[in-house]
Amino acid sequence: MESIAERKRAVQVGLIVLASAAALAALWLAREIVLLAFLGVLIGVVFSFPVGWLSRVMSRGMALLIVLVGLVGAAVGIAALAAPTLEKEIDQLRESAPRAIQKAQGWVRRVQSATGGSQDKGGGTAQKAPEVAAKVGEKAVPAVVAVVSGVTSIILVIVLGAFLVYQPEVYRRGVRLMVPREHEAVFDEAWRRTSQGLRKWVGGIVVSMTLMGTLTAVALSLVGIEEWLLLGVLTFLGTFVPYVGAVASAVPGLLAGLAQSPRHFALAGAVYVGVHLVEGYLVEPLVMKRAVEIRPALMLVGQGVFGAVFGLMGIVVATPMLVCAQVLIQYLWIERRLGKERFGD
Repeated sequence: MESIAERKRAVQVGLIVLASAAALAALWLAREIVLLAFLGVLIGVVFSFPVGWLSRVMSRGMALLIVLVGLVGAAVGIAALAAPTLEKEIDQLRESAPRAIQKAQGWVRRVQSATGGSQDKGGGTAQKAPEVAAKVGEKAVPAVVAVVSGVTSIILVIVLGAFLVYQPEVYRRGVRLMVPREHEAVFDEAWRRTSQGLRKWVGGIVVSMTLMGTLTAVALSLVGIEEWLLLGVLTFLGTFVPYVGAVASAVPGLLAGLAQSPRHFALAGAVYVGVHLVEGYLVEPLVMKRAVEIRPALMLVGQGVFGAVFGLMGIVVATPMLVCAQVLIQYLWIERRLGKERFGD
C-alpha cells in the first residue's frame, strides 16, 4: 500500500512539475502579450482613481465613459496646442544632435593634443563625424515609424485597462475560482494588498512624473534651451522608469545644450542635476512616502534582469512588477510563513 501511495505521490509531483514547466514555457512564448496585459492593469489602476470618484454620484459605466471621453478630449486638445511646437523642436533636436557630436569630438581632439595623444586617431574621428551625423539622421525616421507602429499596442492597453476598471470584481472572482476553498481568505488578502500597493505606487508615480516634467521644462526654458517643451515631455515619460529613465531623458537635453554652446551645455547639466536633487530630497519623500518602498540596489538588479529577459519593455514594467512581488513576498512568506511583520525583523 505504501509503495502504491508513494507512486501516486510521485506521479502527482511529476504532473505538477510538467504543468509548471508548460506554463512557464507558454509565458515565455507569450511574454510580450503578458507585459502588455500588465501595462493594461496599470492603466486600469490609473483609471480607477477618477472612475472611483465619479462612481459615487453615477453608475460606474457612465463614470468610465466620461473619463475616456475626457482623456481623448484632453489628448486631442494637447496635441492641437503643442504638436506644432513639438514637431519644430523634434526637427531642431534632430539637426542639432550631429552638431553636438561634432563639438564633442572637437573637444576630444583638443584634449588629445594637449596630452600628447595621437593626432591620427583624432583626425580619424573627425573624418567620421559626418558619417555619425548621417547615421543619427537616418535613425530618426525609423524611430518615428516605431512609435507610430506602437499606437496599436497603446490602444489595446487602454481598452484592456478600461475593461478591468469597469468590472474589476468579475475578474477577481474568476481568478478566485481557481483557488482551493481553504486558501480563499489568503487569496483575498493577497489580492487586496497587491491592489493597494499598485494603487499607491501608480498614484505617486503619476504625480512625480507631472512635477518632474513640468519642473524640467520650466527650468530649461529659463536657461535658454530651445527644445524645452520636448525635453520636458521626455523627462515626464522617463520618470516612470527610475534611474534608467532619468539618464535616458537627460541625454537629449545635454545634446541640445551642447549644440547651442558650451555655456548652455553646462546650464542644461545643472538643470538636470538640480531637478533630480529636488526629486530625491523633496518629491519622493513627500509624494512616494506612502507607496511600497523598493531599495535602489534591488530596483537596479530588477531592471537589469527584466531588461535582459524581456528587453526594453521589461525595463519599463520592472518597478511595478517588483512592487507586486515585494508585497506578495512580504505577506505570503515573511508574515504567514516566518511569522514576522517587516523585512529584517
